[in-house]
Amino acid sequence: MTADHLRTLTKAADRLEDAHAARDRAIVEAHAAGVTSTAIAAAVRLSRMQVHRIVTAASQDEATS
Repeated sequence: MTADHLRTLTKAADRLEDAHAARDRAIVEAHAAGVTSTAIAAAVRLSRMQVHRIVTAASQDEATS
């Protein structure tokens, strides 16, 4: 594996992390706007439990900030 491969992998990992953060913010905003967990889960192709975990983690982060 070359240094170019490693740089490409690192950039891809960074973009993925950014995309997950943006998705999670959108989930929290939709939830706050009253969209159901079922509808959110379907839209982002996650389970309702995963949506619940994201919303709960965000509210806990907000409470400790």
